[in-house]
Amino acid sequence: MSVAETRIDDHEGPWTVEDVLALPEHPARARFEVVDGVLMMSPAPDWDHQTVSSELHSQIKAALARSGAPFRSGEAVNVTGEARLFIPDIAVVDRAAVPRGTLAAPLDAALLLGEIVSPFNRAADRILKPTLYAQAKVPAYWRVEMEPDLCVVVHELNGDTYREAATITGKASVDVAGEFTVDLDLDVVRRELEG
Repeated sequence: MSVAETRIDDHEGPWTVEDVLALPEHPARARFEVVDGVLMMSPAPDWDHQTVSSELHSQIKAALARSGAPFRSGEAVNVTGEARLFIPDIAVVDRAAVPRGTLAAPLDAALLLGEIVSPFNRAADRILKPTLYAQAKVPAYWRVEMEPDLCVVVHELNGDTYREAATITGKASVDVAGEFTVDLDLDVVRRELEG
């Protein structure tokens, strides 16, 4: 039994963000998140998932560089709020909130959070996480669907919930909460998946 399994098995009571951040890396590279004391684990993402994440992040990063907007982007980074720790597939946060050496960005510094839906996390990415991100007032949420065909469903904050603003299947310029524009090109992403 690994150290991670021992610590998880030995834990009593509700989980805290600090408990989860202190866990050693899981031997199978599973991701651990916590919502209000409940530990959530998802298996390590597959190659297709990582290819999509990398390509989308690259396009976001290029848009940030062009715009000079004061944000930083990352893949599978820790984002924390009160009693919550998320590891979104893509995150864009206020650069001032993530100086060098930062382990977790505050949820209230997030401008955009994105999740790539896969068979084992559909309910979390389509229902739970967008609800919690909206409650935290994250201005933009992107849900990336892999099946039946690749698309990015762009959501904008509308009060306490998200409204679906667009579904991108090819090339489109997408405004991110009025801060910068990403020239999404899903054809490039598809080529990477096929290549």
